Amino acid sequence: MSSVPAAFVLAAGLGTRLAPLTEILPKPLVPVFHKPLLNFALDSLIAAGIGKLALNTHHLPEAFTPAFGTDPHYRERPLSLFHEPLLLGTGGGIRNARPALGESTFFLYNGDILADLPLAELLSIHTSSGALATLLLRPSEGGGVANVNFDKTSGRVLDLRGALGKNLDELTVYSGIAVFEPRIFDWIPDEGPYSIIDALIQAMRSGEEIGGLLVRDGFWMDLGTPSAYLEAHRLLANPLSRPGYLHDSEWPLMIHSEAIVESGVKLEGMVAVGPGAVVRSGAVLKDSVIWPGSVIESEARLDGCIVSGRNFVAGEHKGGVL
Repeated sequence: MSSVPAAFVLAAGLGTRLAPLTEILPKPLVPVFHKPLLNFALDSLIAAGIGKLALNTHHLPEAFTPAFGTDPHYRERPLSLFHEPLLLGTGGGIRNARPALGESTFFLYNGDILADLPLAELLSIHTSSGALATLLLRPSEGGGVANVNFDKTSGRVLDLRGALGKNLDELTVYSGIAVFEPRIFDWIPDEGPYSIIDALIQAMRSGEEIGGLLVRDGFWMDLGTPSAYLEAHRLLANPLSRPGYLHDSEWPLMIHSEAIVESGVKLEGMVAVGPGAVVRSGAVLKDSVIWPGSVIESEARLDGCIVSGRNFVAGEHKGGVL
């Protein structure tokens, strides 16, 4: 068994709550200050010392080629892509990617979250525990579905979704990040869609131990809606909120070097203008994100908007996706 963990990033979701933006790009590729959301997960995993990188695709798979090339790589590391014509779920997706994961310990990372959490600590706790899996958990007051019953004393997960009928200790939220041993494949059916949570429940019923690391601090967001997407930009515009694992010292960059912002444009609050976008003189932008290729006309007044690049934008707009 390899001592270097692999990583599988879930990138195949439809992202329906983020529509109409996800009609243009898969949710894991939406830009956050010009950086694809998925790349934050990859940077975090690389900082944690992973070896092989793999991810799955389903919705708009052709969009991954401009992002990672015809011979997919990220930061000079090979990136294995596993396309799913039929969505296989979290467990089925892992099974489909087994050729890349091999027989090593591996991370599972939900590619549509933006987080800065202690992955190296998670891996250390996992490797010393002998557990089948170790889940990175968050407190229930931070939002999300609190359905992971966690025993702080032993560091063990006692129940998931109440399936085992145990109602002890603290209910916590699964962050979408975990570490697994390859024997998890013993609990995933050989074909068809399947949930990794169902696999864990079956394993626990047979006596396998599942560990947990409860993290009360650290940045975590699900960019599932346009409002959450804008809020992530507002928070991350503060240099103090910059994820510690990023290797790009210039991020976040508000105005991309390939954007055209004419003189006489008024920018208020958090404004991100992507490559190839044009903002005409006289426009007023406040707390808005302008995607690549957008054209903002001189009389435009935008407040809390996301401009997808599909249309020329004029007039006054408050909120929403244009």
